Amino acid sequence: MGFWQNVEDECEYLGITRKELAKKANFSVHTISNGIKRDGMPAADLAVRISRALNVPLEKLLNMSSKGQSAGIAENERQKQDRKLFSAYLPLVKKINRLQDDSKKALVTIIDKLK
Repeated sequence: MGFWQNVEDECEYLGITRKELAKKANFSVHTISNGIKRDGMPAADLAVRISRALNVPLEKLLNMSSKGQSAGIAENERQKQDRKLFSAYLPLVKKINRLQDDSKKALVTIIDKLK
């Protein structure tokens, strides 16, 4: 997976839009689309700004790891699985978050009984 696809995935995970990221990192929103189409690398300063805006290590966006390669691959797969779960259940979590506190407590009680 390339840099821009990792950026796109991270935005999805964090629940922010391309436009919000572009504003936060001070670059054009079209830069992401063009980067994905071309599968290119951004300038170093832009990559650093994006990394900071997303609050993730630059190495993660570049698919680099300080761990051994096989450990890095296993970690990457776990992260992908976690992201899929997060994306799948985010709408449900948002609905739960809008409930009143007594309803949340009741829901937690029901879920605890499922264990």
